[in-house]
Amino acid sequence: MKCSINWIKDYTDVGIPVEKLAHRLTMAGMEVEKIEAVGKDKVFELEITPNRPDCLNMIGLARETAAVLNNKLRLPKTKKFRVPSKKADVTIKDAQDCGRYIGTVIRDVKVGPSPDWVQQRLMSVGLRPINNIVDITNFVLLETGQPLHAFDYDKLLGKKIIVRRARGGEKILTLDGEEKALDDSVLIIADDKRPVAVAGIMGGEETQVTEATRRILLESASFNSVIIRRATRLLGLFSDSSYRFERGVDIHNTAEATVRAVSLILEIAGGAVEQYKDLFPGKKVGCPAQIKVDLGQIKQALGAPLTAARMKTILTKLGCAVKAGKKNSFTVIPPSFRQDLRLPPDIVEEVARIIGYDNLPMALPSISYSSVPQDECRQFKLRIMDLLQGAGLHQVISYSLISREACTMSRLDPEKCLAVKNALTQDQAVFRSALIPSLLADAKLNLNRLEKDLRLFEIGHCYTAAGEQDVVGILLTGYRRADWRSAQKIGVDFFDLKGAITHLCSGLHCESPRFAISRDAIFCSGESADFFVSGRKVGKAGRVHPDILKDWDIRQSNVYYAQIVLDDLRPCVPDGRAYRPYSEYPAIVRDVSLAVAKDVPYQKARDIAVELGGDLLKEVNFVEQYLGEKIPAGQRGIVFSLVYRSSQRTLTEEEINKIHQAILDALSARLGAVVR
Repeated sequence: MKCSINWIKDYTDVGIPVEKLAHRLTMAGMEVEKIEAVGKDKVFELEITPNRPDCLNMIGLARETAAVLNNKLRLPKTKKFRVPSKKADVTIKDAQDCGRYIGTVIRDVKVGPSPDWVQQRLMSVGLRPINNIVDITNFVLLETGQPLHAFDYDKLLGKKIIVRRARGGEKILTLDGEEKALDDSVLIIADDKRPVAVAGIMGGEETQVTEATRRILLESASFNSVIIRRATRLLGLFSDSSYRFERGVDIHNTAEATVRAVSLILEIAGGAVEQYKDLFPGKKVGCPAQIKVDLGQIKQALGAPLTAARMKTILTKLGCAVKAGKKNSFTVIPPSFRQDLRLPPDIVEEVARIIGYDNLPMALPSISYSSVPQDECRQFKLRIMDLLQGAGLHQVISYSLISREACTMSRLDPEKCLAVKNALTQDQAVFRSALIPSLLADAKLNLNRLEKDLRLFEIGHCYTAAGEQDVVGILLTGYRRADWRSAQKIGVDFFDLKGAITHLCSGLHCESPRFAISRDAIFCSGESADFFVSGRKVGKAGRVHPDILKDWDIRQSNVYYAQIVLDDLRPCVPDGRAYRPYSEYPAIVRDVSLAVAKDVPYQKARDIAVELGGDLLKEVNFVEQYLGEKIPAGQRGIVFSLVYRSSQRTLTEEEINKIHQAILDALSARLGAVVR
């Protein structure tokens, strides 16, 4: 935006060097990028932010200058014309497209060169004078910010103005000499038969004002900024008018600009007003609301002394109305051309920038120190993350939104999942109710890239009928880690998954999990379990069903999955842990080898050992499971070790034999086990 200093002086006194004025305006938010000399004038090149369309004209910039320099603003004096009784034939098809349209017909005008002072003003900001009528519309545009256009009234077919959308196939030859094809997204000004202007952007050649023109129709209107913006890009047409309409034109300034332009036309080109019509279907829309502010809050925000009188003077010079309230409170009513002023912080900013940011005192803010409590939920998740990573698992992160197909393939009912009404894609249509679809998708991605030995976990959100839950998911597949002591590769199994869960609970210092056989559609029958901590069910684990793996096109059969609900696990974790010195007395280790029925879980054998072992039994460690020729059909062999120790004395063989034998007898009696 170019701004002529001599033009600004028509509306307010400057009184300081242009370089200082440039600095003051820049500090007030009107960045002056360049100063150049044009004859005896100095012209600023300013960068106006999109929220300040009120400064895309000389009066707006003069208002800013007057406020910054604490001077008066002198608005141009206009002679109001008598409104004739005859109405111009103007029609607006849709008030959403055009909120206001003023059509003024002036007869007996004499088209010719403009006076020198008009030409000088236009040339100072880079516009070429054309004729007095066109020059006046450009002059008023630059002066007030309201775009105007003049039609040769006698060239309008039917002597009508219709504001409507273009029809498919319509074309217009614009003033730049190019023919433009139009569609129904473009707003046009039409006469009885054809388009005569692209609304808010550019007029057509067929109705342009020439030296032969004797009657004109002066247009002053307010158009929808979105429609104008769309049309400029569609047609590749840009003008000073479209630049302002795209950013927003004050609908209440339309009539004032009309009076100013008609006054200049009658003065310079002669003639008389013959017809007039003001269509305002959007009555008094868009006026900002009242804003209540407190002087103390403004002073505190700026850190500068400020009197009520000074604040009121600043806001009044910016065009605001200020009403005093009680105890230094004020009600500020912004003018209609300041749509960006809506909240109390906006008023604080106005006061600050007019004072000048560089004039505000610099001081360190007073900060009151306070301890910030840790997010316990986040800390808990970090502990779990560290423990699982320490166990050799790799963390993955995936989206909470999945497809309905992923739910179906994972044996989850998509109809019971929380659906997204306006899903962007089918792959993000519902919220997951479990982590298994996400982990299977990650497993498939890695397997397709020949990464076959996977140990994955994820801590994420799931959404069920009970609400949002924090869940840990674990997935194991492939072979165990290579061991230099064994040349044979061993695939992961349920006990590897169980070991990861036990390791997690041990690291959290809660009770060891107790596993109970269960049935779940996502697991193979006989290879799934629910697990409990402190009597509370916290999750489930098992081997993923082959049908699910087939649907996911996963060709490895040993895929094991576990899911832990953190909201259920957290209450089982103790707040603190007391130190217990390690016993200095030796331990006695006894191995137990049993043959039991295949449907008897190891957990029952462990529970019996813990029950009868008393305080001296410190550990029960599973060693192996055996299925082979030496085991009768329908049975399996299990081996586990019992560790006995006392923290007070050295244990004797006699007392341990008694306890150990009682455990063996109970295993035989209760489980039908055969001690091997």
